[in-house]
Amino acid sequence: MSQALGTPLVRKEDPALLSGRGRYADDLPVPNGTLHAHVIRSPHAHAKVLRIDAAAALALPGVAAVITGEDVRNLTDPFLIALKQPVHQWSLAVERVRYVGEAVALVVAESRYVAEDAAELVVTDYEPLNAVIDPIAACGKSAPLLHPACKTNEISVRKFAYGDTATAFAAADRTIALTVDYPRLSFTPMECYVVVAEFRPNDKS
Repeated sequence: MSQALGTPLVRKEDPALLSGRGRYADDLPVPNGTLHAHVIRSPHAHAKVLRIDAAAALALPGVAAVITGEDVRNLTDPFLIALKQPVHQWSLAVERVRYVGEAVALVVAESRYVAEDAAELVVTDYEPLNAVIDPIAACGKSAPLLHPACKTNEISVRKFAYGDTATAFAAADRTIALTVDYPRLSFTPMECYVVVAEFRPNDKS
């Protein structure tokens, strides 16, 4: 690592991207009739989803379907998570949204443009709920719960200790307590995860 610090590194993707030869999902050939999906996202940080009315969107020519969280819940199991708590999550919000931008519905149409137009016709009624953005405050007893079945927002606590720490602290000349605020870690990819799927009923594999 020390040898890499301060040393210019040539990125492997530069020749393709800087020369305009990079390939993305839109550059790949797809069969005729491939449908496009547009995600409708929540404008609220925390709210109950009261109703999703897709009638006007479904009446738009070229729209194949509008899929909601209830549709997903009826057809699939929730995501597998590594928590020993009743946290149930699906690919689309079910009953409530828990962050701004959470996927609420999916419009499927013959083109991205029709899907985007149809998304504007989907009416979603919300009941806004209190939201807490400070993680320490969110652990308080009076904080609004994201997953009420858990009865707490502190659903995963991991503590590590190696050796006889109690004796070591007791014998130390001085001890220091430290609270570290770790910022959100995120990325800005050139292209997010993309899926092109084809249903082939005669393919038994």
